[in-house]
Amino acid sequence: MENKNRNKITINIGPVHPSTHGVLKFVVEIDQDTIKKVEPEIGFVHRGVEKMAEMKYFNSFMPIADKLDYISALNWEVLYATTVENALGITVPPRAIYIRTLMCEMQRMMSHLLFLAHMGEDLGNTTLFMWGFRERELLMDLTEEVSGGRLAPMYVSIGGLYYDLPEGFSERLLSTLNIIESKVKNEYKALSYENGLFKMRMVGVGVISKEQIVKYGITGPNIRASGVKRDIRKDDPYLAYDKVDFDVMTETAGDCYARFMVRVNEILESIKIIRQIIKDIPSGEVKVKVPWIFKIPPKYTFVRQETPRGEAAMYMVTNGDQKPYRLKIRAPSFYTIQAVKELFVGSKVADLVAILGSLDPVPGEIDR
Repeated sequence: MENKNRNKITINIGPVHPSTHGVLKFVVEIDQDTIKKVEPEIGFVHRGVEKMAEMKYFNSFMPIADKLDYISALNWEVLYATTVENALGITVPPRAIYIRTLMCEMQRMMSHLLFLAHMGEDLGNTTLFMWGFRERELLMDLTEEVSGGRLAPMYVSIGGLYYDLPEGFSERLLSTLNIIESKVKNEYKALSYENGLFKMRMVGVGVISKEQIVKYGITGPNIRASGVKRDIRKDDPYLAYDKVDFDVMTETAGDCYARFMVRVNEILESIKIIRQIIKDIPSGEVKVKVPWIFKIPPKYTFVRQETPRGEAAMYMVTNGDQKPYRLKIRAPSFYTIQAVKELFVGSKVADLVAILGSLDPVPGEIDR
């Protein structure tokens, strides 16, 4: 009698960092080169972040929030600071609100440029990999100029910002935006979104259906690529997003290529937002005075914002102490990664890396 399972084997993919975009592991059952079953294994960088929040003063947790997603640290800084500010009942100065918006969009561009770079690397296109880092580095230099930090800027403080923008920063940023816009619209298209080989590896691969979006709670660019026009910046505006004009970028195919194109177009929309912010940014202070150690009355506070990977949220419970009683974090990558159990099945092993890369997960926010 023929053994139908003779070609099935189980292999481990990861947790070597470059292969799975961080210390993330997949136990994959394959039949020849077709994936039959996938089980993601997470927790390799689990640090007990939510429990650590209960042990630290409100201000002291900021460096940890900064490292939840080390690719979009500023977005998480703003989210945590806003959560504490709402609980305190303080109002951040208008100039700080505008600068926070500007920095969040710079961070979104840096994140998406890294996405473009690693998609090139995942598909064997090292030129696109180098180009993505080249443009991202321009924004990293500006972030360092403002904050002194690069991956972990620590620029946002509870009550506003640690520093105002340095003199001449707006002009240097506008010049950088012109460079990036030109590169994305011209150079990048030849090696990626208008390249036949690139599209062959991406089109029709790893399709996310609307049923899967609901089932797994996926958010961000990954659902906008499936035709779901949902973006917290538009649906529930925060910071200065109700003061600027921008479009929510969507595609309909829901495949790897659509997810790539959504992020390409979001880079261009971020440029559009930043130009408006620079034009309309008000003068004034960038911080209200808040003691380093303070208490927050008993209450429940919930804040959600749109990070480069989707909808991130913090639910904080305070009890009148100098530290949070409880801090629950909703990280978009955690929900996205659950969908690979379905997305990978039926695909070829070579497509696994492309699908995973197109989802743009970060293990730091998955594990927390």
